[in-house]
Amino acid sequence: MRNLFNKIVSLQILYPYRFLSILLLITIFFIIQLFFLKFDFTIENLFPENDKEVEQYYNFRNEFGREDNIISLTYNCDDPFSLKNFLLVQKYTKSLSEIDGISSVFSIANLGIELDFLEVNFNDENLIQKQIEVLKNYIFQSSIFINNLISEDGSIASIILEVDENLNNHPGRLQIMKDIQAIINDSNWEWYETGIPVLRTKYVQYMIGDFIKFFPPVTIILLLVLYIMFKSIKIVLLPILTIFISVVWVLGLMSLFNFSINIITYIVPTLVMIVGVADSVHILIKFNEEIRKSNNSKESIKKTIESIGNAILLTSLTTSIGFLSLLSTNIVMIKEFGFLVSIGVLIAFLVSILLIPSLIILMGKSYPIKTNSIKKGIRQYFLKKIVMVNNNYQLTILIISSILIFLFIYFAFKVESNSALMDDLSKGNELFDDMKFAEEYMGAVFPFEVIISVKDLNDNLIENGIANSNFISQVSKIQKKLNSIPEIRKTISIVDYIEIIHDNLTEKTKEKSYLQDDLIFQYIVLNEDVFQNLINFDYSKTRISARIKDVNSIRAKEIVEEINIWKSKNISDEVSISLTGTTLMALKVNDYLVNNLIISFLIAFGVIFISMGFLFKSIKLAIFSMIPNLIPILFMAAIMGLFNIKLRPTTAMTFAIAFGIAVDDTIHYLVRFRQELFNNNGNYMKASSATIFSTGNAIISTSLILGCGFLVMVSSNFLPSRDFGFLSAITMFGAIIGDLFFLPAMLRFIKPKNN
Repeated sequence: MRNLFNKIVSLQILYPYRFLSILLLITIFFIIQLFFLKFDFTIENLFPENDKEVEQYYNFRNEFGREDNIISLTYNCDDPFSLKNFLLVQKYTKSLSEIDGISSVFSIANLGIELDFLEVNFNDENLIQKQIEVLKNYIFQSSIFINNLISEDGSIASIILEVDENLNNHPGRLQIMKDIQAIINDSNWEWYETGIPVLRTKYVQYMIGDFIKFFPPVTIILLLVLYIMFKSIKIVLLPILTIFISVVWVLGLMSLFNFSINIITYIVPTLVMIVGVADSVHILIKFNEEIRKSNNSKESIKKTIESIGNAILLTSLTTSIGFLSLLSTNIVMIKEFGFLVSIGVLIAFLVSILLIPSLIILMGKSYPIKTNSIKKGIRQYFLKKIVMVNNNYQLTILIISSILIFLFIYFAFKVESNSALMDDLSKGNELFDDMKFAEEYMGAVFPFEVIISVKDLNDNLIENGIANSNFISQVSKIQKKLNSIPEIRKTISIVDYIEIIHDNLTEKTKEKSYLQDDLIFQYIVLNEDVFQNLINFDYSKTRISARIKDVNSIRAKEIVEEINIWKSKNISDEVSISLTGTTLMALKVNDYLVNNLIISFLIAFGVIFISMGFLFKSIKLAIFSMIPNLIPILFMAAIMGLFNIKLRPTTAMTFAIAFGIAVDDTIHYLVRFRQELFNNNGNYMKASSATIFSTGNAIISTSLILGCGFLVMVSSNFLPSRDFGFLSAITMFGAIIGDLFFLPAMLRFIKPKNN
């Protein structure tokens, strides 16, 4: 590889403008692609691939339609049934039904039923309070409306909207939400918007906000840290230009590959900026060392690339491996994220190698040389202290490190993989507060589906099998069981509608009359529009559509297990039950993450270990070189356990990613240490000191840049992204300790041969 780098830099010295022209043309091409970037949050991309329960969910959607297309507008007024407020609800109901993309609207003002001998005509503007009171009494006598259209105490009400499937995408939902706001904003009521379409739309808005918000502070931090390092605007602009070009290329590739910016990939540009700057910094620091010796920019840049070209290539590859290991997961979003950032890291390396030497050559003698920058300043003070500690307290460092490792392992075992859907947000967020309000007064907001089918002795579905009284009684028992679970607050089934139809067609009695099979079948056939979303095409399956609170993944599994155990003891073997829905599918992600995390981390660890073995031609050194990188990883896990930071998609990714990034500093240190060991005739103390003064400077600089860059993500709207930024920053700072204290002490202790 050194010969290849020699050829590249030699060509750059001869033809710098050609290299820059090629980079410019490629960048312009990718800028054009940016106009075709898409934003989307398709929750199905979070579901595991090739999973039986996921396939079952899709089968449910094919047979019964989507259950994730309901918007609930919960409103708080002084009295939903007062004449004034009721007329307003009627007005809003009519206006909302006219929105393009809304297929149906359901409220207390358009029930469209007959009450006893009085037909309530809700299109008549001369509604009287007496009619409203009759309606109110009817609603509270029917459980189907409680915690659906009205709260149990009657103080809070909701308007239910169904989104047309053809417009249940981000552009369609965004316009629907805007139209809804335009209608309800003229009211002084308190409105709370909930439902999966609302969740998805606002998530995308938050993502776009973060996508824009992250760039300025990350850029400012990079500018400040780089200026403190190099004391020159000209030098600072080189890495800044490099990472901006890299980001444009990555986003352009996203567009070409038809990848959308989603709840995971929206942080890709920020990560490329943060991680990609390291190569530029190492090149510039090494170049500054060389230019002070010769004062010849062409010769200095050639020596720089020859000296560290292999090292920064290997560090880019190991970082890329850390991200590529995420391809072992079976979650689409995480696969896309790992692929894109790994490509971004390699792009940043390529742009750094091609751009910075070309610009330095063109700058020539105008390149600002800081002849004494390495000898003064706070970094030099700290480097001297680090050298002093390493020279005098080698054994102490190893003992303290061992104690800390055991402590980290202890707290790491306290990490839990148990999160709820709304854990992504926190109190004070509008969406979070709306969801919690609706959950408190209307029972629950997330969909939970139970599919019930009847089978013969050969386990075959029976057509028209649900249209009999025995099966209906089984459905009723299951529904009562669901209602007994505290977290399940609203259930609707064919039983509810059959009872309503039967009561309206017959004289009401305290005792429900026995329904004959042919009567049940007749009710269903004559009211197909009512039952179309509750029964499949051949009448072999029905659903109980429920809503569940924002439960965590452990509690969700307990509920599923409780229902299955109860079913085995209380329901006929001819009746089968399956539990599904968006909520259960989303919560399943956490179960898969534990196994996927272990696999992806082991893959990253194994590949990087092999790479280290090839680089240093020593299995012993490769083994010991991995230990300093486990220290920041264990430290991060300990912080998660200590502060109860849950293991979820973004925090799970941090392990493999942070390991791939942290190992970069170890590689740079070991490459330079090997050179210094040769230069100092095998004197380990002198080699260690020289390495810390040279590469230690770059390690501190790049780790600070990475750490501060990751800390910007703490300002995210999403709690997982905040955790990701915080934990990644901790890992970067922990890597400084591992590489500048533990690694030098360990090298002097084991004394590997200088190969």
